[in-house]
Amino acid sequence: MGIKPIGHRAAHLLMSAVLIGLLFGFSYAAKSADLNPLRPADTSSPRATLQGFIETMDDIYLRMNDIIRGYAASDRLYLSPEERRNQIENLRNAPKAIQDLDVSDILPVLKNSVSAERVIQLKEILDRIPLPAFEDIPDREAMARTSSKRWRLPGTEIDIVLIEQGPRTGEYLVSAETVDRLPEFYGRVKKLPYKPGPANQLAAAYRALSSDRASTIYEAYSSSPVALESVVPTRWMVSFPGWATARFGEVAAWQWLMLTLGLLVCALFIFGVYRLARRLAARHEEESGASWHTLLTPLAIILVMAFLVPVLCIIFRIGGNPRIVIAFVQTSATFLTAAWLSMIGANILADMIVASEHLTRRSLDSQLIRLGMRFAGILVAIGFLIRGADELGFPAYSVLAGLGVGGLAVALAARDSLANLLGSMLIMFEKPFRVGHLIRVAGSEGTVEDVGFRSTRIRTADNSLISIPNNSVVNATVENLSLRPMRRQRFFVQITYDTPREKVEALADGIKQLIADNPLTNKTNFQVRFNNFSESSLDILVIFHLNVEDYTTELKEREEILLQIMDLATEIGVDFAFPTRTLYVETPSEAAESENADILRKVVGAVSDRVRTK
Repeated sequence: MGIKPIGHRAAHLLMSAVLIGLLFGFSYAAKSADLNPLRPADTSSPRATLQGFIETMDDIYLRMNDIIRGYAASDRLYLSPEERRNQIENLRNAPKAIQDLDVSDILPVLKNSVSAERVIQLKEILDRIPLPAFEDIPDREAMARTSSKRWRLPGTEIDIVLIEQGPRTGEYLVSAETVDRLPEFYGRVKKLPYKPGPANQLAAAYRALSSDRASTIYEAYSSSPVALESVVPTRWMVSFPGWATARFGEVAAWQWLMLTLGLLVCALFIFGVYRLARRLAARHEEESGASWHTLLTPLAIILVMAFLVPVLCIIFRIGGNPRIVIAFVQTSATFLTAAWLSMIGANILADMIVASEHLTRRSLDSQLIRLGMRFAGILVAIGFLIRGADELGFPAYSVLAGLGVGGLAVALAARDSLANLLGSMLIMFEKPFRVGHLIRVAGSEGTVEDVGFRSTRIRTADNSLISIPNNSVVNATVENLSLRPMRRQRFFVQITYDTPREKVEALADGIKQLIADNPLTNKTNFQVRFNNFSESSLDILVIFHLNVEDYTTELKEREEILLQIMDLATEIGVDFAFPTRTLYVETPSEAAESENADILRKVVGAVSDRVRTK
């Protein structure tokens, strides 16, 4: 049966549609469970590894050749169900080809897509260069007799080496260095003709469909719009102009165009979600509670980076170095955003807990909950960063070692800040005071307004705001005036000296009764005694305690008792003393005056005689 030509521009995408299985067979099947566990790839020697790889790929190519010829000879728009089943059956051995390569150096995030590319590139190379007979390639016994654990394909830099550590110890695989350089080797030989064999037949079928338009099997694979084939018939996807199939940076122009449009849509989606979050934040700015809108932007970024961008790369078959760059950016952005999201989520969860417990927003309990949740968020964020670094090829132990060294440097450079942070944690755990308490610490007295991570802010009586480092608060003696169950009152009632004893005793007894009758005074411990003879007053000492909770109530009740004492003194007829001093002036007698005059005359005469002598 002859092949019906369908136009020279049909070749690229028609071949791509038939090679759809090369994506699903190499990337999807590679991460699925072993499809044939009873027949694993034989990698016991360089001969077994190379022979098994070539036979597996040749079998896939031959079956693909039959599928493309059958489809091209028909008038159908889509592959028939039988052809699709043949594709799936044909690719059941595809994972065996990947098992012949040491892909341990390929980053985990790229392993599925890059491994498939490397397999096809290696097959393209082997189909263009001369190979020794399989009998001339050393087998297990030959390798056991030599001290070398490496065999190089003659005339090339392709090595098959013995794996000596890891899960594949004891197997001979195409070395990781060779796998890394396969794109370079393929670039050197891609213009050479195919040798006779399955690859040449498949390429010949492709050239027939494309009117002898030159291309390689790898280029057909790397530029096939896989996901579009199940929606848009392959025969409709053959109208691409010549400029659309031109390759730039290992990717066709049409792929760059579609990828750019897809990424633009993703960027507009993220920007739209960001604007929505800003609008919701402005609408709920004055409301308390969890700020759920802050989750929207990081969730949108994760959705785009973790799901939409990989789907775009699969749909438009982005490969080569552009795929590596995209994977790096995608993975980095995904895990960085996940770390950011964990921090935001921790704060929101803390707000929910505080709201559910009906805690004061600035209380120490709420701040302790927020601090704990923030540390939990930091730990989760570090976990995401370590996982992301592992996906990008940085070992977890190296990341942890770097974090440890960096943490030590930060700790040495910020000892005071860390001491204050630990001080805030001690304050929150021990709770020597709360927000709103009146305290006396480090020579300052005032009401606690806030306990932050670095300092405690106190509002003094003259309305000044003092910030005291938490480390100083922890190391100082803190007197919590608000936690006193009773507030001691001590003063003197000073009355005049001319007050009779009966009135002094009556005043003292009356003050005792006032204190006993007041509902806010402690009745078991108070003293009212005539205590002292002062310079200008008789002093009655008054000591009692008020059962009040705050300073304002204390002042009010003290004032009430003092006013009652004034009324009592007026009622009894007792006057309050004020500072006084009495001066007594005595008039001298005539004899004393005469004697003083004689003494004065003698002094004056003595002074005059001394002056004349000189």
